[in-house]
Amino acid sequence: MLSGPKIWLYMAAVFVGTLPIVAHTQMKPGNQAQPARLTLDQVVTHMEQARLRNKQTPPFLLTREYQMFHGDESTPDSQVKAQISVVPPDRDYKIIESKGSDRGEKVVRKILEHEAAAEKLNPSPTAIVRNNYDFTDAGREMFEGVLCYVLGLKPKREEPSLIEGRAWIDPDTFAIRKIEGKLAKSPSWWVKDVALVINFGEIGGLWIQTASHAVADVRVVGRYTVLDRALNVQTADSVAMNMAAPKKNFERRHTNLPAAFLYGTGSAARR
Repeated sequence: MLSGPKIWLYMAAVFVGTLPIVAHTQMKPGNQAQPARLTLDQVVTHMEQARLRNKQTPPFLLTREYQMFHGDESTPDSQVKAQISVVPPDRDYKIIESKGSDRGEKVVRKILEHEAAAEKLNPSPTAIVRNNYDFTDAGREMFEGVLCYVLGLKPKREEPSLIEGRAWIDPDTFAIRKIEGKLAKSPSWWVKDVALVINFGEIGGLWIQTASHAVADVRVVGRYTVLDRALNVQTADSVAMNMAAPKKNFERRHTNLPAAFLYGTGSAARR
């Protein structure tokens, strides 16, 4: 039977690499008139072009919260907050709060380390692009008040970093609004199924992953759930505005901001 530490190691394997990292400057709808109905190839091409066009982002600092649950428990076994500093092409992080089991922090560290490594690959192993997926036309559906294009996702390889399911695409910006499905391959014999729902949206002028809900069915020990949500985003512009405030107030409020984020050089120091 799996011991407590081994359970959390498998959970780390499940959630490392499953979440696409999407962050770019929020796009405005194009001025050109779009056809009432695009073909599947046109939608995929526009989506890939939007991703490439916005691959380079301005520096930003994201605060994200993770919660981990066992079975039907309403209280998380572990709750972790992390700050992710992104100065393209580099990203770094620090844990700013950890409650409950310390194994939760270990899982979060593995997730964030994988994110940093994946973003340096081209294309990213989690990217929703033709190199990773075959696409099908799944029609159009309303999501958060927007009539989105819906793409069926068929992974080209059986890898834990790919998702079999569907993606909801914004009809104006062609940014991904939602992904729902299951892992193309389990990372371990112990993990039977992993279901995912990932939401994206605009925060602080950036289009990022706003929340995710991942549920893994682990043999013998049952179901585990990992939730994450974006709490706050600070861009270089917002920091510059704060820097214009009196020096004493700025130092009191922002001493925890990494130098790399403020000045755009090097990597932030991991703590």
